[in-house]
Amino acid sequence: MLVAVPLFGQDSTNCFLNDYIPKKAIIPLSVDVNKPAGTAQVVVTINTADTLGKISQYVFGNAVAVWVGPNQDNPALLKYLNMLSPTLIRFPGGSWSDIYFWDKLPDDIPGTIPDGTTYNYSTGSYNNISLYPQAGPWYSLTPDNYYSMRSQLGTQGLITINYAYARYGLSDDPVNQAAHEAANWVRYDAGQTEFWEIGNENAGPWEAGWLIDTTQNKDHQPALITGDLYGKHFKIFADSMKAAAAENGNHIYIGGQILHFDASNDSDIPNRTWNQEFFNQVGDSADFYVMHNYYGGTYVTGIQLMYDRSTIEENLSYIQQDIADNHASPKPIAITEWNIGGSSPQAAITSTMNGMDACLLINEMIKYNVGMACRWLIATGETGMFYNGSNTSIPLWNPRPDFFYLYYLQRFTGDHVISASVNGSQDIYAYASMFASGHQGVVVINKGVNSLVVDLNPVNFMVGDKYYIYSLNGGDNINYPQSVLVNNFGPSSSVEWGPLDSLTHIPASAYQIGNEIKFISPASSVQFIMIEPGNRVLTAVNELKLNVNQQFKLNQNYPNPFNPATAISYYLPKQSIVTIKIYDIMGREVAVPIRNKNESAGDHQISFNAANLTSGVYFYKITAGSFSVQKKMILMK
Repeated sequence: MLVAVPLFGQDSTNCFLNDYIPKKAIIPLSVDVNKPAGTAQVVVTINTADTLGKISQYVFGNAVAVWVGPNQDNPALLKYLNMLSPTLIRFPGGSWSDIYFWDKLPDDIPGTIPDGTTYNYSTGSYNNISLYPQAGPWYSLTPDNYYSMRSQLGTQGLITINYAYARYGLSDDPVNQAAHEAANWVRYDAGQTEFWEIGNENAGPWEAGWLIDTTQNKDHQPALITGDLYGKHFKIFADSMKAAAAENGNHIYIGGQILHFDASNDSDIPNRTWNQEFFNQVGDSADFYVMHNYYGGTYVTGIQLMYDRSTIEENLSYIQQDIADNHASPKPIAITEWNIGGSSPQAAITSTMNGMDACLLINEMIKYNVGMACRWLIATGETGMFYNGSNTSIPLWNPRPDFFYLYYLQRFTGDHVISASVNGSQDIYAYASMFASGHQGVVVINKGVNSLVVDLNPVNFMVGDKYYIYSLNGGDNINYPQSVLVNNFGPSSSVEWGPLDSLTHIPASAYQIGNEIKFISPASSVQFIMIEPGNRVLTAVNELKLNVNQQFKLNQNYPNPFNPATAISYYLPKQSIVTIKIYDIMGREVAVPIRNKNESAGDHQISFNAANLTSGVYFYKITAGSFSVQKKMILMK
């Protein structure tokens, strides 16, 4: 059973809320337009009284990597980054962090290390690979240039220090040597960076230090890393680094890595008890917990968004539950590396779908009170948010479509998240927040293939005169549009992927509220909405608000037949404890996508992935209180 933690990460131990600042809405430049005709097909109910928590400013973080190539501390890129206003930038990279030395290479590192991806648990055999250590001065984005970049942007930082050196180092005491190296970086940093993390994905066999050559190690470490070992080393690093910061009167916050999934039967044996061992070792010494994930795959837009929403909810629910089950210190969660899945085709990564996906994932992070999120990657050749590929006809650092979505998302997100529920369509996702100025910000995502008329129903909220909307979509019916329209303003040239030149001058559509807040949500689109506060209560009540879905309902899965993922949607007329089970043709239980989950009234949708099942007929059954029904579905591989 999931533990009820609606205000997880909202207490005084949350380092990401220490510099919380109330946020005032900025009313955009606008042009008056008329409301759409017709009755709303979808109602989004926003309950201002149901506050889910403060919003950390650090969910709008990004990341740079030293290996990208051309110097990222340059006027062209900084111009666009200033428009984007990232609140935090991670450095120096992902897996490179575990072979990266910020000032110079030490003389106590091996030429080769074991390749964990070739490790055989039965025989203990493995192949060796070159270490390829890297030093900060070798690259144009040196630590000093990283600090300069942040200074020009006025943004905070997250630095990932080299933990693996504590494993593969050849000195008599490699752990203290690596901790000393990290502490020296903290001293050099001199209070510029508030957040630090110990290593990168060290529970993964692809990472340097996951497996070491014990014949070269001098402090009797085991060949394979464990959560217990990482936890012991974490405390040594944290003590050394915090002492170094205190020498200059500074205070830093340090995060440690945990897993975001049930690894009890994982093929990588150290993962099976990683979280439990880490929690037991670190006690209260970690300031936040770190997870990484990439979302989605080769799905079309609608399935991708549905799958990603389900996945991130599973990730964060699991972590919150695992913290409770292990009686661990309830520290905030930081997703310090995330984006659309690397298995996705390049056309998906560079399309409007990536922007829609980013809006959905960040809003889910906000809903679950994530304290920090660093989106990977500002630039990475052809597919980063800012172009630095080999095509010379495309201007260097040109923003991809996801830039435009994130530009508006931050401007239309307030400082407190409030609840939003949807009636009438499983294709609409909605998220809401409040500003300190009293304005309400709403993000509506239409993942479907049909345009819908949407009605916003703010509860416990007094409205003013107007609401303002920016609507972003790909403008055509192809699956992966490569350019974005903003209120029908498009690129001014063939080498732009959105209305770059006019972006800061595009007017919002301004509607008179009257008695109803209504708008059109085109297929595969996102609307960013600002509602003025005032002294009136909306009085328009349509039939949909009163009568839509007054009974429990389980819909037919889609697609059906499917391979391997399908969507299961249902409606709850009231708050219910929900369980969904999957049975094979013989009536044997084969999966439980939801077990005893407390869900609010309204439309719900989950993704079921049957990758581990064989082709055939299956049944999915929902139980919600006294309501129970099942339907048939077909897996066809």
